[in-house]
Amino acid sequence: DGLYIFDGLTPKETAYFIMMSETLRFENGNIIMSEGDVSDNRAYLIESGSVDVHRHSTKIDSLHTGDVFGEMALIADEPRSATIIASTPTEVLVFNKEEFLMLCKKSGVYDDVKFKILKRVKDNFYDNKK
Repeated sequence: DGLYIFDGLTPKETAYFIMMSETLRFENGNIIMSEGDVSDNRAYLIESGSVDVHRHSTKIDSLHTGDVFGEMALIADEPRSATIIASTPTEVLVFNKEEFLMLCKKSGVYDDVKFKILKRVKDNFYDNKK
């Protein structure tokens, strides 16, 4: 569940963060981000629809409602590690790094959240998707 990035935040903090986020809509086939792109410091939570994850031009995963992608951008300034393409009409909630970091640091959960994001990204990409 993508909401793991909010572990440790109070429901009020989470609600505030989600309220501050904008919703973007993509049609089937729209490219949401491209592998190698400079990070735009944003992560995305799928509110409805689904996307395909591609690395090196190969589909490696599909993500659906409730899943998060691009969350590495919340903690690191690295190029995008995958291409994300909407596979149905999709709505995503956009999270900005500055607001996310401010909230996590204020709550004292930043190190924990950073660890979880790094672990999830490592598990998803490096251990079983070479």
